[in-house]
Amino acid sequence: MWATYMVQSADDAGLPSDPEFRAAFVAYIEWGSRIAVENSGAGATPPPNMPVPRWWWVCNATPAARPSAIAGDAQTANGDIEAPPGSDETMQFEQHIRPLFRPMDRSSMLFAFDLWKEEDVARHCQQILARLEAGAMPCDGAWPAERVALFARWANGQNPPT
Repeated sequence: MWATYMVQSADDAGLPSDPEFRAAFVAYIEWGSRIAVENSGAGATPPPNMPVPRWWWVCNATPAARPSAIAGDAQTANGDIEAPPGSDETMQFEQHIRPLFRPMDRSSMLFAFDLWKEEDVARHCQQILARLEAGAMPCDGAWPAERVALFARWANGQNPPT
């Protein structure tokens, strides 16, 4: 309920209503409410002296930060790989996984880990996969199913990270 009232308050305060801003705002409100519930639960022991989180544009999702959907074929999409590996080919992080992540994706996650470092992605691969499958990552639009499947194949160890 609290998150709903916060979004209504954003309307009342005249905050921007564009989809990128609202997605970032709602994500922050939901994240904060999850932390509050976790920290106030029975037996919870929140870490002492934690700084107060600050809101920012998640993954730089400011208006005009993403490529236009009507720009035509002259614009190449970031995050594409040249040729996905065949089912009998060993997947390589540098060749098949790292190119899936755009510079914008990387910069939005650098506070936690580096999407362009194999050891970081391998350490967090199941959490990344869960968000990709839920369509919650990246924040500016879900990946196509074939890209999620490619990452899942790597994350699930069919071709373990090298």
